[in-house]
Amino acid sequence: MLQKGWPSKVVRMQMSEIKHYNQFGKHDMLIRNMIALKLIGFGGLAITLLVFMLYLTKLVQWDIKWEYWRLIPMYATFFVFSVLYGRQKKKDFVVVEVAGSLFSISLVSVLIYVSIFYYPNSPDELLCFAIVLMPLFFSTDTWIIVVINVLAGTAFCVLVCLFKEPAAAAHDIFVTCTAVVLSLFVYGYNTIMRANWFIVKEKYKRLSRTDLLTELLNKRSYEMWCQKMLDQRCEEGPCALVIFDLDNFKQINDQNGHYTGDRVLEIVGQTLAANFSMDGLVGRIGGDEFSAFVCTKKSCGLFAGRSANVVIEVKERARRELGIEVTMSMGLAVKKAASITFADLYMLADKDLYLFKRTPKSERTTVSSN
Repeated sequence: MLQKGWPSKVVRMQMSEIKHYNQFGKHDMLIRNMIALKLIGFGGLAITLLVFMLYLTKLVQWDIKWEYWRLIPMYATFFVFSVLYGRQKKKDFVVVEVAGSLFSISLVSVLIYVSIFYYPNSPDELLCFAIVLMPLFFSTDTWIIVVINVLAGTAFCVLVCLFKEPAAAAHDIFVTCTAVVLSLFVYGYNTIMRANWFIVKEKYKRLSRTDLLTELLNKRSYEMWCQKMLDQRCEEGPCALVIFDLDNFKQINDQNGHYTGDRVLEIVGQTLAANFSMDGLVGRIGGDEFSAFVCTKKSCGLFAGRSANVVIEVKERARRELGIEVTMSMGLAVKKAASITFADLYMLADKDLYLFKRTPKSERTTVSSN
């Protein structure tokens, strides 16, 4: 049974998804707009030239309106832009958005101009098709296409009243108003579909790079992002990596059950995220093995202290929330200068981890500087 007020809830949810898409989906919009410019530019140019050629060769007996030749240089210009700009590795969303808006304005302007000033006695259909179809192709983070459609429809209705015969004007006003209203529905539906698709894709991307239990980065994603940060880091800037290993985790599962074992892993993940996610990366790199990474232009001097705090916090939370004793070993490596790969840094931290395990507490060291 439907709950009271469900339509407003659905609308709020859809608006929230569209807002999220407008904020984070600019790269997706850029790609879609580039494809649209290339597709419409080439398709419009090819169709217009084909129609004119068929008429010139007497293969068809259509009534051709030659004044629409103005569409040919417009289509050609935007097609060339889409091809040349599409070859660039880095594309600016604003540039592509402006190009899509200019194309839409140019198209409706040409169609209005030709219909009003060259065929005042003939009803128009091309502008209506353009108004309805444009929202299917172009994506923007504002209501630019809607504004263009509404303004174009309004301007066209005013001009037909001034310059067209009454019969043609009545036809054009009715068809144009219908097209504008229909375009709003098309734009709304298409925007919702794009937003839903983007959110679903974003969700699966997040799932593919995170550990489901702890919501930290999984091993593959963690290593990839750490290496990326190492590649981009300043040569003089230090970086640090710590490995945490739960002691006797199998015994925790055997004595307390897998549910308790999972809760321990969740506690470790939450504690790591709280201590390192603001300025670094955290990941689950094994069954009971975790890691944190920080790369900075400043100092990693506090990194060892934060790592030790994680061990203490996990122990206290496990005792308080689960009533069991949980201890962790850790290995830490800091690289102060020169280039290094993630594998090399991990190897240094791994050596320190096993040194930590084998050394009495009074003699343990926490930092390996290399």
